[in-house]
Amino acid sequence: MLLLNSICRKAAPIAIYDSGVGGLAIAKAVQKILPQESLHYIADTRHLPYGNQTTTSLCSYVAQIVNFCLDKQYKLLVIACNTATTAAGYLNATYFINKAIPIINVVEPVIAALCATTADNPIGLIGTTYTVTHGNYSKRLQEIGKSIIALSTPLLATMVEASFVQQPIDARLLQSYLDPLAHAAIHTLIPACTHYLFLESEIKQIFRTHYHIALNTIDVAGLTALAVKDFLTLHNLLHSSIQPVSHCFMATALTAAFTNATQQLFGQSAITIDLQPYKESVVAMTAPYMP
Repeated sequence: MLLLNSICRKAAPIAIYDSGVGGLAIAKAVQKILPQESLHYIADTRHLPYGNQTTTSLCSYVAQIVNFCLDKQYKLLVIACNTATTAAGYLNATYFINKAIPIINVVEPVIAALCATTADNPIGLIGTTYTVTHGNYSKRLQEIGKSIIALSTPLLATMVEASFVQQPIDARLLQSYLDPLAHAAIHTLIPACTHYLFLESEIKQIFRTHYHIALNTIDVAGLTALAVKDFLTLHNLLHSSIQPVSHCFMATALTAAFTNATQQLFGQSAITIDLQPYKESVVAMTAPYMP
């Protein structure tokens, strides 16, 4: 029985949670280094954008997603949202202690990586209004002696969502957000919202073309994926099957942007499923195992 439980536990999917399409970048990075793992993605698009929500509302959303994941018996939950990670810190600690699901977020792997750097230049950060206002990153980085310049960029997440329905990226808006950081001579940037990972090439081009700075952007997706692999390895939860894996992409309110993003990133036709009893819209698909 114990062996059967262990096998079932290893075969259980990994849940990845974000407010919208941003966390798909994390999912893609996890798939790249752990192709044998099944991924279940949960986008709380009904409440997008998270950045202008209250702490009370955000804590409620996080708790609902955690409870959903508990019901599904996922072996790991990745909170692929900086705003949700920040808000989760306000939940009573015993809330998570008493939950039978391990959780990894996108903040801790970045902090750990920056601990190992010796650069003297201030580190730039762009994030949602909520993330920047509550200062989670700033406090953590100051504790390890890092200078940080954090700026709120509230319109970027919505712009990224729109880009998946053929709305062009507003380069002028993006540059207006980045201008203060460039003039502060930053050379390292933390995209503290997973939506911004889809703007990496545009951000680097703006710094290179307009400010002649070879910008280093922190690889949030890669660092998080490695943290997932390390956790599963440490706890003997890696799935070793070579059978085709099944990925499921769920949204609390299905949008064209979400459907298009899953198709563009994972290369499969998507179908919509009504998931009972939660009534979420679900985009589900199966991807072949790629060794």
